[in-house]
Amino acid sequence: MKRHRSTAAPSAKPRRSAPWLALAALLFVAWLAYWPGSTGPFLFDDFSNLATLGDYGRIDTWWKMVAFLTSGFAGPTGRPLALATFLLDARNWPAAPEPFKLTNVAIHLLNGALLAGLSAALARALGLARRSTAWVGVLSAGLWLLDPFWVSTTLYVVQRMAMLAATFVFAGLWGYAHGRALLAQGRRRAGYAWMSVSLALGTLLAVLSKENGALLPLLAWVLEALVFDRQHTALEQGGRVFLAWRWVFIRLPALAVLGYLATFLPGLWTGATAGRDFTPLQRLLTESRIVWGYLGDIWLARTHDGGLFHDDITLSTSLLHPLSTLFAVLGMVALLVFAALSRWARHPVVAAAGVAVAFYLAGQVMESTWLQLELAFEHRNYLPAGLMFLPLAVWLVEKRNGVKKRNGVRSSFVVVATKLDLTPSNPRRWPVWFAVALLALFALQTARRADVWGKPFQQALVWAREHPHSPRAQGYLANFWSSVGNTPEAARLLDAALRQHPHSLILLINRAGVACAQDLAPPGLRASLLDAAHSANLGDNVTQYQFGKLLDGMDTCTAFGAHFGQDLIAAALTNPHAAQTVVQRDLLHRQALAALALGQAQQAYALDLQALRLPDLPVGARLRFAVELASAGHPHKALDLLNAIPSPLAHIRGWSMPALHQRWLRHVGFYQDSETHLRRVLAQDIAAHHQPGTGAAAQ
Repeated sequence: MKRHRSTAAPSAKPRRSAPWLALAALLFVAWLAYWPGSTGPFLFDDFSNLATLGDYGRIDTWWKMVAFLTSGFAGPTGRPLALATFLLDARNWPAAPEPFKLTNVAIHLLNGALLAGLSAALARALGLARRSTAWVGVLSAGLWLLDPFWVSTTLYVVQRMAMLAATFVFAGLWGYAHGRALLAQGRRRAGYAWMSVSLALGTLLAVLSKENGALLPLLAWVLEALVFDRQHTALEQGGRVFLAWRWVFIRLPALAVLGYLATFLPGLWTGATAGRDFTPLQRLLTESRIVWGYLGDIWLARTHDGGLFHDDITLSTSLLHPLSTLFAVLGMVALLVFAALSRWARHPVVAAAGVAVAFYLAGQVMESTWLQLELAFEHRNYLPAGLMFLPLAVWLVEKRNGVKKRNGVRSSFVVVATKLDLTPSNPRRWPVWFAVALLALFALQTARRADVWGKPFQQALVWAREHPHSPRAQGYLANFWSSVGNTPEAARLLDAALRQHPHSLILLINRAGVACAQDLAPPGLRASLLDAAHSANLGDNVTQYQFGKLLDGMDTCTAFGAHFGQDLIAAALTNPHAAQTVVQRDLLHRQALAALALGQAQQAYALDLQALRLPDLPVGARLRFAVELASAGHPHKALDLLNAIPSPLAHIRGWSMPALHQRWLRHVGFYQDSETHLRRVLAQDIAAHHQPGTGAAAQ
């Protein structure tokens, strides 16, 4: 017996460590697959969210760091925890994109490791043997980790916010699952500590990364119902104390989130668009089709590259238009019914499938239902799809171990083997090769997509080819052709797109840029631009940014004749969307700058005054406007402007993140010091202007 133990012990340890060595190998493969994309540039929302790194100079003091962390505007919370991680990559702006992208890849690998632990814990709770659960966790997480669908999330720097929210949700759920297991073993004090801290802290940190982190309690409710309490043993395991705890830490927070989302339900009947081109009901119907498209992309590892342009999606205006909407909605209902019924499933694969479906649908409830967000983004699946491959992993591991069933019940051998954590003597090999082949396919597709993300011109070509009906995709590619001097190709591309979308302001703006470069505007473009400025959705962030770029370029463009920029501004001010504060303030200020350039100081002052009196005034706007007046030789007007409009820091209301940001700036005195300095300079200029023998006084 002693000889038998001495020979068996060395072989047992490698078997126990094999799953985690496999996980380490998968993490390394994922790093290599993403490496080609690390050379790609910043994109779109990266600039607006990261440019604040340079708002106060290099971030080298505590007050600047706090100012940056409270400057977020991407959501109600400002997402300060996600902003904090950007300081790992740069502390000023502009900055190089590669460190940001590599940090994103590292976070993706961390999420894969956390998901392996969570999946293994769930597999154990579903009745699998301990050694089998380790392989289930590794395989489930590995397939998720290498899925090419996440390239557009991982290599898009600003989507670190979505990735970090998933980090804390996965960690919180894993800690909750561990505590739940301790509770089942009778270790109540440790169990409650793990569960309470994991859910409370995990939710807080996830929400501070991105708002959908608030779904953690709802996702925990899904796991509680379909995994841990599927046999209705909660009362037996934890007594009434546990039932009360479950209400406080899981159900009430989840109901609070659902209740908040329900406050937006009236929009389904009122049809309020909130500045979008669709109603909440149209969005809800359309999302039923979009979600099925997401699922196809997650599972099939398609050869297309997806991308960030989804303005070519056909809206669902009713259940029958298009007809695919009806089938999509019925499919969603079928998935919900399946997830609910899976609670009584006896086979672990079916049970795992129910958990995966319910987890995915619950994870989509915030961003893929009736809230008036843009229709589609691939990163919205990053968290919800965390358990997507759990049922496949359970099935392959059971097939590998030769698990058989007799009359719908596991054989007595399997029951004993599960309890003793034994492996059948003749395991099957085909499940291993199938898993390896699938992982290899995912890794190759991920590397191919990452390579495209590392080559911006090729990326633009691919996106335009895959989205021929997307004005944004065609305009994006046209910009690349213009940047390399091939304006004829850019003009050809845009003219073809305008034949499909003659009223698209995005396309018209890009076509105007080409016309300015060629100093030749095609017939009708001038009138089309004015019509679009009058009616297009200027409240849309992308359109607003592009329109601003167009107006900036009009100062040096002669293709449309003199003062066309002012004609565009005048047309835009009659646009209903110009009632929005941000749009109106920008347009009025542009008019003020034009008047100042013509020497009309009084008109410029009046327009600036009107712009500054609009609500939600940015802290630095009045100082900037005053500097512009002073630089044009009108220090009196600049000082009058400062005196007419009080600083927004004088009366701060509420405790939102923008309000906290203003309170901090007031505390450190940054803008007060700047204003004091500006007033001193203005006073000196005025005094010098009135000295005998100079300026107006001499005349």
